[in-house]
Amino acid sequence: MKNYLNSKLKIFNHQTDKQFAIINKNFKKIFIKKNFLGKLILPNKKEYDKIKYKINNDYLTSNINEENMSFIYSFSKLLKIRQESFIEAMKTFKGLPHRFEIFLKKKEVTFINDSKATSFVATQSALSSLKNIYWILGGLPKKGDKISLSKYKANIIKCYLIGKNINFFKKQIKGKLVFSITKNLKNSLIQISKDIELQKNNKKTVLLSPAAASFDQFINFEKRGNEFKRLCRKYARKFI
Repeated sequence: MKNYLNSKLKIFNHQTDKQFAIINKNFKKIFIKKNFLGKLILPNKKEYDKIKYKINNDYLTSNINEENMSFIYSFSKLLKIRQESFIEAMKTFKGLPHRFEIFLKKKEVTFINDSKATSFVATQSALSSLKNIYWILGGLPKKGDKISLSKYKANIIKCYLIGKNINFFKKQIKGKLVFSITKNLKNSLIQISKDIELQKNNKKTVLLSPAAASFDQFINFEKRGNEFKRLCRKYARKFI
């Protein structure tokens, strides 16, 4: 971890005292200790919080992007970009594929591909940002990973377990969530399509945020995400 951190900070070795270094406040002491020359800027998330309600963009409703956005906002002020221009620009922002990717809306149902969430920590942002979730979970869990649902279970209608490590996930959610063992994405989407019929009035979210690696069933998380999107488009037309 120390080597990883040093490799990330190495970029600041190339700065002069007339340049700016925008970093997370947790690294302030390290930055000063290493005597980097760049002018240190520590983004204040509270500054971004003051304007984020003005940005109407589904991609930015999740707190996944909050820290990144506070950095970008600090950067925009360095460039003397007007606040109004910043807000207008952010309204057209689109996130990367497979990370809280809102790719389909059908009637009252929103489909989100979060296949890149390969640990529960990575999944928490989506679970905390959404309501009425039909959550697809499973794959190869990270060693020592734990699923803590106390803060999020009220947001989840039902969970669908996929992959070859179902018992691991079953033990962690049993008694906490309603779930079905669906084994794969296709079965999950078919079951979700049936379950959604029982909840007609509320806005709903179909979420693939598996909190696990994909290698038990797919070459990588991209393949998993693309297959999820293909199946959603197929079964959304058929059932919803």
